[in-house]
Amino acid sequence: MFSQTGFANVMTSDNGGLSIDQISKMAVDKIVSVSENAPEPIRQQAEAFAENVRIVVHYHLELARREERATICHKLKEVGHPDLANAIRRI
Repeated sequence: MFSQTGFANVMTSDNGGLSIDQISKMAVDKIVSVSENAPEPIRQQAEAFAENVRIVVHYHLELARREERATICHKLKEVGHPDLANAIRRI
């Protein structure tokens, strides 16, 4: 669920933290904005740019998630918890 109140945006999540899609949207909303009163060609260009930014942000968030998990699994194996490392890897 997403709502905007004044200048603050609020995003909530059920059953865990925010998804990569939610975080990507929050980032793009901070990076790119266009007035609803902007001429149609400018608004379309800004919306296309925002979608490209969302794709890039989403990819790198997904990559960061995988790399962090890999690091955690490696550290767990180093300290003698291979079963826990494998469980986390499967998440």
